[in-house]
Amino acid sequence: MTAPTVPRGRRSALTFSTAFSSAMLPLALVCCGGGGGGGSDSNGVSAPSSAPSPSSGSTTGTASGTASGTANVPIAAARNLPANATWVVYYGTASNVDVARVASTFDVIVIDADPGSGSPQFTPAQIATLRSHGAKVLSYLNFGACETWRTYWSSVPTGFKSCSANSAAQLGKMSGYPEYWMNVGNSDYQHLLVGYVAPRMMATGVDGLMLDNFEIVGHGANASDGPCDATCAQGGLDLVGQLRAAYPNAPIVLNHAPVSAIAGTSAGVSFPMLVDGDFGEQVFSPTVDGGQVQQLQSWKSVEATLPRQAFFVGSLDYVGDCTKTSAAQSDWTASLAAGIRPAVATAALNEVCWWSFLPN
Repeated sequence: MTAPTVPRGRRSALTFSTAFSSAMLPLALVCCGGGGGGGSDSNGVSAPSSAPSPSSGSTTGTASGTASGTANVPIAAARNLPANATWVVYYGTASNVDVARVASTFDVIVIDADPGSGSPQFTPAQIATLRSHGAKVLSYLNFGACETWRTYWSSVPTGFKSCSANSAAQLGKMSGYPEYWMNVGNSDYQHLLVGYVAPRMMATGVDGLMLDNFEIVGHGANASDGPCDATCAQGGLDLVGQLRAAYPNAPIVLNHAPVSAIAGTSAGVSFPMLVDGDFGEQVFSPTVDGGQVQQLQSWKSVEATLPRQAFFVGSLDYVGDCTKTSAAQSDWTASLAAGIRPAVATAALNEVCWWSFLPN
């Protein structure tokens, strides 16, 4: 599999202007608030539609009963990511990094575990090494868009519809990138991700998934880049619900989750109960994005009311190369001061920067 030359995180520069208040939250989640935040998430989320309820083995539950946010069923311990995690995103190959050093340095490791056509970035044995010191390893999964270089863009087994064949789900080419925004409420696209793409990744031995381009659920019907109406937005929440039902013990982390999703539900489950982390890109570099900071802190505040050990909230900032120690240190310090777990990398995400200030 050939890695792209562009970062596979949040692609578009979004503005965050829509404030939200505790009045928007379900009763069970109204507690410690989260202050302002919000942004290009003009869509409200509606009542749950067709997502299945968590399977009988699931330990998720509806957040119900009290305004303190207590839930009937605790979140599975296996889903908990360290709140103070040292984390890294690396989409290069195992052959270009010291796998053992990565394993002993980081608590949360995001890789691309898509097996592609049979030449994955990491083998199952190498993924086992990444996990050998207790780190949680998550695989990148493009949730809101489909890259044209993925095998499943054009080739899938019988019973599935490829991204290229699913013209009804395509919401337009992503500006500047070789991929198309996809309607996350489209049943064929949901079936592709839940029934084919995610299982191939999980079969490699990773712990869970990082869902990229999740911001699509907040784009709104009139967005110029990836419009997503209310049905599409609810479908995105339900798609996460389907992944949660399929993998009740797997950590699921979102990239750039809009605050509108906090008030959402899927199959009667408050959406914050379904996920285990959220992060944003370019939060503190090149300048501080106050809207993103508020957005991340809002998620952290709400999740703190739920029956879980911790909720992971991170920032991923980019510098020109791994010699830019001063800039990286500045981003790192600003993130920590905001109560957010920092990661600083090069934009291509194809190398690990061994910063001198990384915790031992």
